[in-house]
Amino acid sequence: MRIESAEIRNFRLLADASLALEPQTTVIVGRNNSGKTSLSEIMKRLLTDANATFQLEDFSSACYPDFYLALEARNAGASDEAVRALLPAIEMRIRFRYDVNSLDFGPLAPFVIDLDPACDMALVVLRYEPKDGALGAFFADAPTEPLTEATRFTFLRLVRERVAKHYGVVIRAEDPNDATNIREMPPASLRHLVKTGFVNAQRGLDDVTSRESDVLARVLENLFITASSDAADAGDKAIAEALTGAVGDIQTQLNDNFAGQLDKLLPTLKSFGYPGLGGQDLRTETVLDVKRLLTNFTKVRYAGFDGVPLPESYNGLGVRNLIFILLQLVGFYKSYRADAIAPGVHLIFIEEPEAHLHPQMQEVFIRQLASIAKQLVDGAGDGAAWPVQFVVSTHSSHIANAAGFESIRYFLSTAMPDAPAGVRRTRIKDLRSGLVEKPDAEKRFLHQYMTLTRCDLFFADKAILVEGLSERLMLPVVTKKFEAANPQAPKLSTQYTSIIEVGGAYAHRFVDLLEFLELRTLIITDLDATLVPGGEACAVHKGTATSNACIKSWYKENPLTLEAIAAKTDEEKRKGCSCIAYQCAETAGGPCGRTFEDAFILANAEKFGIVGADAGALELAARARAAEFKKSDFALTYAIEDEDWVAPRYLTEGIAWLADDDTPTADPVLAVAMAVAADTEEQGGAGPEGQGNA
Repeated sequence: MRIESAEIRNFRLLADASLALEPQTTVIVGRNNSGKTSLSEIMKRLLTDANATFQLEDFSSACYPDFYLALEARNAGASDEAVRALLPAIEMRIRFRYDVNSLDFGPLAPFVIDLDPACDMALVVLRYEPKDGALGAFFADAPTEPLTEATRFTFLRLVRERVAKHYGVVIRAEDPNDATNIREMPPASLRHLVKTGFVNAQRGLDDVTSRESDVLARVLENLFITASSDAADAGDKAIAEALTGAVGDIQTQLNDNFAGQLDKLLPTLKSFGYPGLGGQDLRTETVLDVKRLLTNFTKVRYAGFDGVPLPESYNGLGVRNLIFILLQLVGFYKSYRADAIAPGVHLIFIEEPEAHLHPQMQEVFIRQLASIAKQLVDGAGDGAAWPVQFVVSTHSSHIANAAGFESIRYFLSTAMPDAPAGVRRTRIKDLRSGLVEKPDAEKRFLHQYMTLTRCDLFFADKAILVEGLSERLMLPVVTKKFEAANPQAPKLSTQYTSIIEVGGAYAHRFVDLLEFLELRTLIITDLDATLVPGGEACAVHKGTATSNACIKSWYKENPLTLEAIAAKTDEEKRKGCSCIAYQCAETAGGPCGRTFEDAFILANAEKFGIVGADAGALELAARARAAEFKKSDFALTYAIEDEDWVAPRYLTEGIAWLADDDTPTADPVLAVAMAVAADTEEQGGAGPEGQGNA
């Protein structure tokens, strides 16, 4: 049995998101504020907390108008059932896949309510919705007239105060083939079905060695608590009992010796001369609690030299982070084993494991995660399976590289359709299924390229694909010059831009992936003029066709002539969220370069001493001058040593398009909710602190 997928509605940016989980490890990637943390947060609340509560700010901005519609319907005399249907609910739908031939479905059995013997899916629905009979109290004192800007604010204050009081979590089993066939379930049934574990991004590590750090000692305490439980492994239980016994022996000695001596420090009450106090002398008792000993007085040490152990804080942050995660995994496994009823699935979230780890350690960690789980099972010796599924959220391209293309889920924050400007939602892109229609050869190329080289695209706001080394080295300087010459224009240097060298023969293979990721991308390639289609390379003014695979794939015309390519408009150079840039004449009727170096020299003809009677002669002179340089020497010279030049027109136009500010508008609905929260706090209203829509 395993979790196949989870669908989430109306929680922060996860307004309508669907996440497919891998059988073992799923890697969550994406830009900042794209909803990754919200995923673990809703899982933690609904799967761990028996009395989960949410607040107004936890509801997706897109569903706030539904509160207004519900109020209007109630004021218009609609039935309670109709009003309840309009009120927003935070919902998570989890699909479990199981073996239909299994003799025992275990804790999943109560959730299997369909009558189809071939169905191998069970659907569990968790909803944070209005409690039965609570509508009257929820809408008490709400405005009865059509809402205005002022009364809408007042109504949202009421909603914020009452959501936590009049909403509650309901767990249902739903027939995956018939939405009307449902069964309400008690909270205990879910706790037996899914066990969770969370390794949070903030792990309490610091780089201070002048004071003790007890992060690992706290993990040790949790291991002891698990080992002390009734259902713990026999070996762990024996260790816990031995520790408790050792503390008991010390307790006896304290009572016999330490307390007796300590009593001598206390005066007898009768010495104070107050009537009635003579028979009430004070006695001391020192009580040792093994758990407190672990928390407050036990330090984890590393082996030092000559028997001098080193404190926990003396090790590097990366090693401490890795040890902490590994100990947490051990604790999760032992906790699973200690449960009297073995849960059907153990879902473990690990946030940002890359913290303080160098790139190689990051790659090894994600590769070893499944092996670590296997080692824990093998170490138990009884062969009992551990049905664990890991969800790893990361900002590390190294982890994404090593994880494998198809295990990646890309979180993208986009504008909400048919909603006010600024209202956004998360869309989850599944790389296993998202490119399923691409030819196998192209999928294999993308998989190998992205896995073996660069996964920066998953974390960038924008991207630039370039032909080779020269463009990659020169682009930062081109960008700097463009921004200096256009101080009022949006600045690309302040945006998260990834420059990736892909070569002209392969750039077109990335177009579908870039569209899938909805990543604003500039593709810089060369004109690559040829005498005839498939013929020899030549100067642009002598050519009739191009050998560039990216340009041919972009326009898909047959025949595609150089004349047609040169005549393309800016709109024709743009497709979806991508734009192609290639060499063009600096002035109308002027010479045009075939490659980056040709175009660069033509844009700086005086600097390079280029002269000619006409455009064709100038182009030939530029080609001859470019042939005097090695590509790498040319780029290094003008990227570092000599910056007294102007950039070719096709590059500056491409940079201007890419830099164009497409920053999302601030969410006006969420801003109102935050204002309501602030006003409620000022008025002394109760409620947990808002956590935003991250």
